[in-house]
Amino acid sequence: MAVSVVVPTRDRTTRLLLTLTALGHQTLDRERFEVVLVDDAPERGAVDQVLSALPAGLPVRSATTGGRGVACARNTGARLARGELLLFLDDDTMATPGLLEAHLAAHRGTGATVVHGAVTDLSAFTLTPEPRPLRTALTGARGRTIEPATVADLDSAVPLLGPRRSFIERTARQVTRSPEYAPLRWLSCIGTSTSVRRTVFEGVGGFDEHYGQLWGGEDLELGLRLAAAGAAFELLDETSYHLPTARRDTGDLLPRFWRRVADRHGDARLADVGPFLAGRLSLDELAARLGPADRALAPGTAVS
Repeated sequence: MAVSVVVPTRDRTTRLLLTLTALGHQTLDRERFEVVLVDDAPERGAVDQVLSALPAGLPVRSATTGGRGVACARNTGARLARGELLLFLDDDTMATPGLLEAHLAAHRGTGATVVHGAVTDLSAFTLTPEPRPLRTALTGARGRTIEPATVADLDSAVPLLGPRRSFIERTARQVTRSPEYAPLRWLSCIGTSTSVRRTVFEGVGGFDEHYGQLWGGEDLELGLRLAAAGAAFELLDETSYHLPTARRDTGDLLPRFWRRVADRHGDARLADVGPFLAGRLSLDELAARLGPADRALAPGTAVS
């Protein structure tokens, strides 16, 4: 077992089906990877529908966490995982066929500690609610549709589905490829299509469960601690495709989350990450407020 793909999920139906279907098309031998699906919904149901609709053959193991938040779900999946390499993938993100092999190769070839694959939003589905009960196809703006049969040839379908690189994806490329932003390289530790060796993940305590269900950056907070531990960050060109869902509370949640991070780490500068992610500060302004590399950010504790 080389790779464990950890997929946290909560109340997803069609998006989750498409995510798992894409993993069934990987070029990596199925004996070399597994999928650990962790259902964080307070009540079961959606995952059972999806698994019953999934074609046989994909190595999926499942667990439940009962609504304790995505950090808990990811940590639970990591504890159950049997692979040496942990690849975190969200329940609305479809991997292209070579993704797992690309992550493996990156960890073999460069000594990278954290590897993030490119993620492209398919904006045609941003306003599409999660179908209930499960439907096999997701229909977006102007009747554009994606279904399991489409997933087998994603690259051909994508140009018609509103491909767009998100703000955080653009940020990841800036901070890892521009020396001037090197102290902010931890902003490339994005929660989907990101891999790290199990020993490194465990060495920093995994995701911090202190924030519970509060959404807004538990993945980047992990990156902050990994950077403090000396992690090297790398980006892959191998792409995954994200089926986004619009959120109206982002502008409030991001600053709230990062104020909590600042309190927990005992470093007031970290509160500025929230306004940056909400689009209220530029990357240059954030870099100036967090300070130069010799004024290292203080990593706090991890799992509570």
